[in-house]
Amino acid sequence: MNDRLHEVIAQCAVIHETNIHENIIYDIEAIEDKLLNIDSDIKDHYLVLLLQYYFQQNNVGCAQKLLLQGIKFQMRFDDIKEAFIHINSGKENVINFFEDNVVMLKDTIKDEELTAMYDYYMKNEQNKVNLEEALILIKKNRYICAHVHKSTISRLKFFLNPDLLASLERDMPFLLK
Repeated sequence: MNDRLHEVIAQCAVIHETNIHENIIYDIEAIEDKLLNIDSDIKDHYLVLLLQYYFQQNNVGCAQKLLLQGIKFQMRFDDIKEAFIHINSGKENVINFFEDNVVMLKDTIKDEELTAMYDYYMKNEQNKVNLEEALILIKKNRYICAHVHKSTISRLKFFLNPDLLASLERDMPFLLK
């Protein structure tokens, strides 16, 4: 199985790069047509990775189409960071669309990821209004709140939610240690 896993990953990488090169990466029907003759395990794995890619690229429409097919992926905080830095309009974004998943995400939070999000927000003055809703959801995540509370990096305090922090101090103090 270990050898097969490497093969599946390699095949997915080739398929993905080909779809980008052929400029069909956002055409799910064309991609699915190409996957008809591919082994089911490769197809299934690729569609999960494709959903993750659409999330990171902040493409709500394509993500919705895959979700309707029952495709799911294991969200990480890095995915949220990537999606955040790809918000560039007032259109619905994947962070808002996946609201509960973002708020409830349990993952290791890295200073570098939060710093990248902070820098993107601060450097894009005209885009701040488009980032606000996503930022509010991100600040509702208890693991982010706990991480920035413990952090010594002052600019990460930007992500601190004082109301959530008070709740954590009262109800879940173990997260703050």
